[in-house]
Amino acid sequence: MTEDVRNKAPEMPRQLKTVRVLLWIQAVLNLLASALVTALAINELDHGNEEAGLALALAILGFVVSLVLIASAIRISRGSAWVRPTVIGVEGLSVVLGVIGLISGGAITQLIGMGIAIGIIVVLTKPEERAWFTR
Repeated sequence: MTEDVRNKAPEMPRQLKTVRVLLWIQAVLNLLASALVTALAINELDHGNEEAGLALALAILGFVVSLVLIASAIRISRGSAWVRPTVIGVEGLSVVLGVIGLISGGAITQLIGMGIAIGIIVVLTKPEERAWFTR
């Protein structure tokens, strides 16, 4: 019986499992939004609107962020040390951009994304979840 206890890998905290699901959802939604913005920006560039270059650059950044979220969602179950600070950084940036968007007259629906980001940051700073990444 003691052999079973020693050989059993520690189980990921329940709240981190929820964070993993949210990371996947964010990544997929970000990929879809980035694909849509890319298509619209390319269409605008084809019609001579050079200002669409900024939108295209932001869409490419969105693809990069999606890849980071996917990598984090995959590696969170292993407790990789780089995941926690990376996700906190990405989610912190999401909150800052959400505040800027709200101030500049953006949609109130940005509050949902900001709430999810803040929730993820709170979970990742709790002692049990933080310990998962330092074992």
